Parts: sequence; structure tokens; C-alpha cells
Amino acid sequence: MKSWAIVVGINVYHRRAAQKPLDGAVADACDFADWVLDPLGGNVPPERLFFWTYPWPVALSAGRLKDYLEGELPSWFIPDDKKDSDWQPPDNARAPKATEITSTIETVGRGAYTTAFVDNDEEVRRVYVFLAGHGIRARIYGRGQDETCFMAGDFHPKSSELAAGLVPCESFRKALLHERFNEALLFADCCRSEASRLMTQVQPVSDFDGDPIAPWGMAFAAQEGQPAYETCTEPYRGVFTKALMDGLRTHRPGSAGELYAAPLRDFIHSNIKSYTVNDQLPQLSYRPDPHGPLIVTGPAGLPNGPELNVSTLANGTRLILKGGDNKPVADMPAFVVTGPTLSLPPLPESLYVIEIDDGSGRHRMFVQPTREKIHVP
Repeated sequence: MKSWAIVVGINVYHRRAAQKPLDGAVADACDFADWVLDPLGGNVPPERLFFWTYPWPVALSAGRLKDYLEGELPSWFIPDDKKDSDWQPPDNARAPKATEITSTIETVGRGAYTTAFVDNDEEVRRVYVFLAGHGIRARIYGRGQDETCFMAGDFHPKSSELAAGLVPCESFRKALLHERFNEALLFADCCRSEASRLMTQVQPVSDFDGDPIAPWGMAFAAQEGQPAYETCTEPYRGVFTKALMDGLRTHRPGSAGELYAAPLRDFIHSNIKSYTVNDQLPQLSYRPDPHGPLIVTGPAGLPNGPELNVSTLANGTRLILKGGDNKPVADMPAFVVTGPTLSLPPLPESLYVIEIDDGSGRHRMFVQPTREKIHVP
């Protein structure tokens, strides 16, 4: 299988969009991008990952995404009469526009399709799409149907005419499967509330007025007409993406480590309650029935490490992670408090001790995995 991915996260929109800033969309995009780069995850080569967030991520820990961002980034389709080429690196001073999102990956997909046709290459071409930010339900112009639309960086609501800056997710999925890719997995962590302006319409991006017969999956953070939420405490994240990434990394119900769309849906429905008190229920659709496409296979990754509440400790305090034998975990440097919370790296399932390195003997034991925030006294 050959895989591509386009990953977008937007926390801050321009003033005309009239949208409140988000706290977790960029972090969600970073987490998903790290997974698609993982050979045991999406297995997307760096040159096939199109990544753009606003603001641009800073202070990333060492790892796949940090290495990717420090390298030469793949170019996006950004038409500009002042430039010699329409293909430019992502502009980290702003959020991507709707047409930049759709045209970039659609053009790349059409090129991959053409190459495969010429070479008689029948290898599966899969595309991952991850969109985190604001969203609404809006009417598709000329088709009389509503779709969930992701708000891109140029979103501008208008009355009685086409709204700029919206990516209609269903149309986008169909376009990607029409003579471009032959598998598509789309994840959208955004609200699906009805547009406040009843006349708001959006231009379809699909150049195919039908539904391509191909394996696909679409996962939305909430049911139609419903909002999506973020976690209430730092580090802020979309609650849907938190449950999604837990499933993608750790849930392997198949006898050979397979994870299909249907059991991923069930896992998310069961585990999203760990991250929110709101009655948020994601919606996952897929073809073919009954299990949907194979998402990932192989050994499960390590569960994410717990989040520590260190709000009572002074900045600069050192913390030592020990195993159940009360010996420091090998090759694990001390952690330094820099704020009210601290996230531990992925850890194998076991008993652990987090000890304050000040000679006082103060410590806190915990069992991994845990979804509870650990309070360090």
C-alpha cells in the first residue's frame, strides 16, 4: 500500500470569521501527524505528508514530527501571480485556505492515479485526511443537500450567497476517490452545528456527482447538528481526537493485530467518556460493510503516558520516574517542572513511582495505563 496524508489544525481564525479561538486543534493535528508518520501507524513517508497548522507548532518534543518539520516540507498548491510556481511550502504565518487544502491533495492524487495507470501499478493508494478546528453544517450549492463543512483559514460567512473558506467533507471524500486515490479515511474534529445563516451555501469540491465504489471511512467528532468539545484542563485537546488516537495506537482486537473501522468506532464510543462530561457521541461511517476498511495492523503501540498535575511545585523542580522496584527507569532523564501540568511519554503497562528529587521522599505511585491525571504532592 502507498499512503498519503493531509493534516490541518487551526486554533485561531481571522476576525472576519467571528469564531472563538480554540485551544487543542493544533495539538490534535500534531498528534495525528505523528501517528501517520509512524511505520507502525499510518506509515506515510514524510514527502507524502502535507501538514499545516495555525499557529505553527512550537516546543515539540524530539520525535518523528519534529524531524519532519525540521526537514524540507512538501509544497502545497498556493497560486500566486508574484511567484514563479503555484507550489509553495506552507505559510506558517497564517492558516490554510479551503482551496489550498482541497486542491493540494486532489492534484497530488490525480498525479498518483496517472502514474499508476501508465505503470500498470495496481498497488492500493490510500489517503488520510485529518481536519481539526471549527465546523458547521451548510447547504451544498446546486445540490440541495447539507454537509458538515470544515472552516478553513479564509472562512467568511455571507448571507444569501456562497460562503468562502468551507471544505464540505462528504464532497471532499468523493473527490479524493474519483480517479485519484482508491481508499480514503477522513477524520474531522469540529462542530457540526447548523449554520446560523439559513442561506449559507458552499461550493462542492467533488468533480464527480456520484459515490465512487471504493473503501472509505469518515469519522466526525459529533452527531449531525451537535457541537464538539475540548478537554477542560491542560494540556487542551479535542476529546474526540484523544479517544481516536488511543484507539489508533493501542486497540488491536484482531487475532493478527488488525483494527478495522467498526471496532475503532466502538472503541471511541466507549472511551470518549473518559475525556468529557458532555454527552458527545462521534459518528463514524464506512464502506464496505460490515467492518469497513482495515485501518492499521500489527503490534499495538505503548499507551500514552499520564498527565501530571504539578501545580503545587515550583518551576525548576526535578522529578524522577521509577519502576515498581523503586529503581529509576533506564534511559529516562529527570523531568523538570515548567508549568502546572507535565506529560509523561508513552510507557509500558506497569507500576510506577514519580518522586520529587529534593531529598524529601515525597512521591506518588500510579499504574499505567491510566486516564486519570496524577496529582504530585
